[in-house]
Amino acid sequence: MIDNDKCVNNYVANGDPNVQFEIHNGECNMRRSRKIGPDQRGVEQSITIVISFHDTFITKVDRAYRCTCFYMEADKIVTNRFEISDVPTTDLVDTAKMPLCTYSVRRGSVNGPIVSFATIGEPVFHVWQCDSDMFSMLVHSCFVDDGAGHDRKPILDEHGCTIEPVIVPELTYNHQNNLAYTEVSVFKFADKVTTYFQCAVSTCMISEGMCRGKTPPRCSSGFKVRARRDYRLIPALQPVRENSTDDGFAFTTDVAAEKIVVFDLDDLRMASVLPLNGEHAAVIYDSRNNNNSMNMEIQRLLQNVEHDRVCISQPVIILMTGVLACVVAIALVMIVVIGLKYRSKFLNEIPTNCKKSMNRFQ
Repeated sequence: MIDNDKCVNNYVANGDPNVQFEIHNGECNMRRSRKIGPDQRGVEQSITIVISFHDTFITKVDRAYRCTCFYMEADKIVTNRFEISDVPTTDLVDTAKMPLCTYSVRRGSVNGPIVSFATIGEPVFHVWQCDSDMFSMLVHSCFVDDGAGHDRKPILDEHGCTIEPVIVPELTYNHQNNLAYTEVSVFKFADKVTTYFQCAVSTCMISEGMCRGKTPPRCSSGFKVRARRDYRLIPALQPVRENSTDDGFAFTTDVAAEKIVVFDLDDLRMASVLPLNGEHAAVIYDSRNNNNSMNMEIQRLLQNVEHDRVCISQPVIILMTGVLACVVAIALVMIVVIGLKYRSKFLNEIPTNCKKSMNRFQ
């Protein structure tokens, strides 16, 4: 974010110990999510503010603050007086707790550890899950961004179908349709380090029959490719799908996966000497707060990268060099001996040949 003037302010010439920094809503990698829990119901806005005391280097006195604003939905009670008949009535109220839905990127399986650091091409599982068997869900409107607000690409459309099957394959849903996953090879934006994933999850109550025909999404391969081609050639036309999120869903919430730091092979080998600029500096700054976790991840990734390499210790190299030198010396000695033998034989045959020639001449 350092290259965005709206997200950076310099207070070098400020003589007042109190400062003001105004940030527009949604800018500077500000994250927005909806909460539907019993204790918190509303919209949460969060942003990380870094205070640096040097314009080039990150020092030990620098600080990072996570600022969160929560806008609570107000419940207003409306009353009205009216008369009822003498026949008593009993109200049967069944209040279903709204499910809590999460989005995570995991390593090895859908239940594996959450991925924080990865290498390009490493297989990971993107997992969406809601903690209720009474509701089914539809994952849709997903995108990936670089965290700086410059690059943002959609990966799932509003109907829950993948836009780029080569990058993100179609999602697989379980029988209750409250868990979905897909195996993805890690990717990132060019010249960027971090990737952020965010999706919308719409839920519907199974007992009411509201989910029938809505989830899982029906994304036929042939139709999907044809629709995507038409969508690219004619942006004004929207691809037609069999399922839609416009109706039949009780609630829609936004879910986001944790930030993933993606290394190139060169980045991984130089992880200890990353340049202090842009996102590389942010990665180093985060590593100071969670140094052990990052070091363990980097060591694991280095082991995977170097798994196929053959390492030879120094004593073995010295021994192999000595053996090779001995073989070369023996070969040279044999060549010299054979050469001397043939030379001696050749010299012995010269007088005999000369005598025969003289006898013939006489």
